[in-house]
Amino acid sequence: MADAQFNTKLNNALQDILLRLHHGASPEEVQADFHRYFQDVDTVDILLIAHECINGDAGLTLRDMEKLLSVYSSLYGRSMLDIHASEAHQPGHPVQIFQAENQAFQAALSSIQDLFQTLEDNHKRWVRDERTVEELKELIFRLGQFVNHYDRKEKLFFPILERHGYFMLTRTMWANDDRIRNLYKGIKSMLERISDIEFKHIKKTYALFSRQFKDMIYQEETFLLPVVLAYFKEDDWLAIAKESEAFGYAMIEPEEDWIVKREHAVEKKDSPIDEASMATKHIPFGGGFLTIKEANHILNNLPVEITFVDKHGVFKYFNDKVTASEMMFVRTPSSIGRNILNCHPPKSMKKVRRLIHDLQTKRRMSESMWFKKDGRYVHITYKALFDEHGEYLGILEYVQDIQPFLELPREVKKELRQLD
Repeated sequence: MADAQFNTKLNNALQDILLRLHHGASPEEVQADFHRYFQDVDTVDILLIAHECINGDAGLTLRDMEKLLSVYSSLYGRSMLDIHASEAHQPGHPVQIFQAENQAFQAALSSIQDLFQTLEDNHKRWVRDERTVEELKELIFRLGQFVNHYDRKEKLFFPILERHGYFMLTRTMWANDDRIRNLYKGIKSMLERISDIEFKHIKKTYALFSRQFKDMIYQEETFLLPVVLAYFKEDDWLAIAKESEAFGYAMIEPEEDWIVKREHAVEKKDSPIDEASMATKHIPFGGGFLTIKEANHILNNLPVEITFVDKHGVFKYFNDKVTASEMMFVRTPSSIGRNILNCHPPKSMKKVRRLIHDLQTKRRMSESMWFKKDGRYVHITYKALFDEHGEYLGILEYVQDIQPFLELPREVKKELRQLD
């Protein structure tokens, strides 16, 4: 029942059952209605509907989801989350790493809570405890590695989910991720000024962050992982495993790579472009001629990172200048074919739409900006492309490390001023 998540009747039925549980109904009281509506519905579809209900505006909570899982378990004698993929249990598999990171997060949160309690107890006794403060700061700063976990989820898991047609889960979860990132920035900033801020305010801010962070761990384990285990194929997991290092890991380092042992060798498919012709056939490019092979190597050796989004808003190309982990903007093959709007967090959607519209309609022909990354200044430009007939082709994005220009020797800068 692939379209169950879009079935209004089923959505309303599940929300009604969740609301009854929320307002005190026992699991036994809703079992009959649940069985009547959902006995033939795939568990993944139930999870997707439930995720939408929990993240809607009906006031439902994750505690209500736990009650629903109990209803399902009592009715059918198995967990709704019991979805198996044999390779997922192998060492080094992306799911194993993902779950290990969540376990590390839980352990860190527990330790941080103990440190807060120690500080509070000492504060009541007017005891200055600089050592515990430093331990707290160190552990919370280390917990900040969760952004790598979220980046892998958003840039590697989400594009594949969207290819399967699941957008609500990715949009909602990404928006929640951004809220957690902002809360973390707040608690980190307060810890850097801990001597100037009342302890109760720091504790309150951390409590809000911790609660939402734990909720996201629950949502990943309850909604995201069962869905991806049900739909992702071995090649999807191989792509994720290959590209994960570009975003990094959180609080753990995988002890071994996931190695797939296939019983039968995969036949190599014919390339859409014959390699021999790539080396010999010349094609008109600009003011001359190049083979595709030459053009590819030229693009990969330009001192800028290039991305091209076609006229339909599809992320179509990026030059392979350096390894993904060394890119100023990390781009991986998993995002090729993704709508460019879905490559950005929900909070940026309005701004991205406006930029695309302005470039497409020639209200702006380009837009440039700069930002700082790892102590270096990076310049980025978005440029609208039109053919000789004025037809819109898409958007070219190019990113350049401009730090070397800022570090020119003093005598060179002096000469440049004289030229002006």
